Parts: sequence; C-alpha cells; structure tokens
Amino acid sequence: MPREKAAHKILFAWLICLFLLTTRVLLVTKAGVLLVSLVIAAFSIWVAFRLVESVVATAWKISGVIASRLMRKPAEAHGPEPEDIGE
Repeated sequence: MPREKAAHKILFAWLICLFLLTTRVLLVTKAGVLLVSLVIAAFSIWVAFRLVESVVATAWKISGVIASRLMRKPAEAHGPEPEDIGE
C-alpha cells in the first residue's frame, strides 16, 4: 500500500508538471505544442492501461474464487454415475 501511495504522489506531481509545461510551450512554438501533446497522450494511455490492468487482475481473482468453489462441490451434486443409469 505505501508503494501505491508513493506512485500516486509521483503521478500527481507529473500531471502538474505536464500542465505547467503545456501552458508554457503553447505560448512559444507549434512544434513544442505537438511534442507536449504526444507526451501527454502517451502518459494518458499508460495511466489508462494501469487502471485496466488492476480491473482485469481483480476479475481474474474473483473468477478463481468462483472456480475453486465450484470444484469443491460434492460428487452427488454432479448426478448419478453413468453405470448406475441403466439399473
């Protein structure tokens, strides 16, 4: 948990720096605007990937729990054995 908090602080500081850089460069050159826009887009994609990654990991854990509960059901719950059907 402390590692995540540190990462959140770094991400927040990075967003502030990007905002300040963007406003500064917007006033200077068109090439700078393009460069900063590409950096912001790349960073946004990375953040979105990290968010989706945690959601997928959570869904994977939940499906594992459900699968393990389904596998632990007693044999009677699955129905009669095939050799008992004909008798």
